[in-house]
Amino acid sequence: MGSFQQQLFDRVTAPIKKALEGSSRKELLNAINTTLMVFDDELVHVESGNVASLESKNADAIATAAKQLIVTAADEIAVLLLLPSPEFISSAHAFPGLSKENLISALRLQTETILPSYGKSLSLAIDANSSDGGMESIALWMPQSKLNALFEAFNAENLFLAAIKPRILNATIDNLDECVLDEDSTDVSFVTFKDGFLRSWQQVNKQDFKQQDFSEQWESAVKKNSTGVVKEYSNFQHYLAPLNKSINSEYNFFPIDALNARKKIENSRKVLAGVIVLAVLLFVSVIPFLQQSLEFRSAAATLESNRLMSTDARQDQQMVVNFENEWGALSDFPDQRIREAMFTLQNVLSPERLTSLEISEGLVKIQGTSSDPQAILQRLEQDPLFTEVIFSRATNNTRYYIDLRLSPVNFEAYMVRHFPDD
Repeated sequence: MGSFQQQLFDRVTAPIKKALEGSSRKELLNAINTTLMVFDDELVHVESGNVASLESKNADAIATAAKQLIVTAADEIAVLLLLPSPEFISSAHAFPGLSKENLISALRLQTETILPSYGKSLSLAIDANSSDGGMESIALWMPQSKLNALFEAFNAENLFLAAIKPRILNATIDNLDECVLDEDSTDVSFVTFKDGFLRSWQQVNKQDFKQQDFSEQWESAVKKNSTGVVKEYSNFQHYLAPLNKSINSEYNFFPIDALNARKKIENSRKVLAGVIVLAVLLFVSVIPFLQQSLEFRSAAATLESNRLMSTDARQDQQMVVNFENEWGALSDFPDQRIREAMFTLQNVLSPERLTSLEISEGLVKIQGTSSDPQAILQRLEQDPLFTEVIFSRATNNTRYYIDLRLSPVNFEAYMVRHFPDD
């Protein structure tokens, strides 16, 4: 059932996968507190450097040796198991134009084409970010049956196997561009990193070096992919370093049962959070009227206090309103500024003289004689004190009749405010 679930999970689209997976894989990585490594016929406890012999490299033997090494009072042991490179299958891929969210789904759909001779169910690990830039991405595959067997064997020893990763990818990387050579008694592996991403993976059994062609081919491949100084890891002491779960974390393989166990914990947390929220909602629903009553009383007291404090101000305001109602018609009567208008007309018309002048509600009517009445009209239009300057009658030879308004005087607004019914 585990392999079938893994196949379904790998085939779904990225958004659905993210919703289904949640943070289980991240939670598993964060929970890891112990690192074990298989090196030759030994199982190494990386943090302490302690070693246990392996009768074989099957799941039960590894789990038995792990039980011997892990003696701790910790409440829960979450193990990261590092395996030699031959436990994994590598393939290189270039998917130009394919988004990294769809990379895993595309690889899973092409499994039979990529590895036609391998008929067993496989688990896939790849750094999807490495697909950016059009360069080849390295995918690693591991038999799902091996992954499940290791988890069950550890579980039988009351140990929690959180993740499995290639031993060589747990090597300390000092630079973004680096080469790592891993060698034990039976196998040699060589990987290169470019811009921090895994770009090549080579591995060979040492027995193949007995044939010169294979030996030369290996040397050529290593030389071709070398980008600088090669870091060599030829014994387990080279791997003894403080736990760093972030190194090549994308190439961790997570057992289905480990993910399911983490999801159960997450679901339990969600249920507990839901119960707490429900309890809070029930508590709040019991006291809404009391809360509203307290708020109403507080608001009423505040309103009454404000009313008392504003009594004098409201009285003064009422006096102002009453004064405006009684005397506003007189105090707001527009000032027609007759003196200013007369002096301005004198300046504009000089040396001409008027024969008639009337001013009523801001409207000024003038009569007079001039050899150029049009010029007088234009001078009046240009003065800012006057507006709506027009000939009220047709000119008769030199006699003119002009109506104009004083621009600062607005009798219409005055009438609307104080005599709206008129």
